[in-house]
Amino acid sequence: MNKMPRTYKFIDFPPLTEEQKKEVSKLTKMKESEIDTSDIPENTLSNGQFYYANALKIKKEKISTNIDKDNLEWLKSAGKGYQTRLNGVIRWARMNGCPIAQM
Repeated sequence: MNKMPRTYKFIDFPPLTEEQKKEVSKLTKMKESEIDTSDIPENTLSNGQFYYANALKIKKEKISTNIDKDNLEWLKSAGKGYQTRLNGVIRWARMNGCPIAQM
């Protein structure tokens, strides 16, 4: 059966207002230590997970594959959850235009 891959839309935020653009410009000129972030929640994401992608609750599919031992050891080096990390690495590569070449 030839399935079409499922696609997901990114959040299409409205354009910034002139006031917001001025604020962004001001912030980009400041040192990070000078920016007051006390009014935003602490980042509780761990292991480089993508909040938006995780929030989608994308259906998973079990597969069986071989992976180079050094890559697997690297994924496992951060503790439990190496399969989730592997999926995150693949998602990051896909979202950042990493080319796929046949070998």
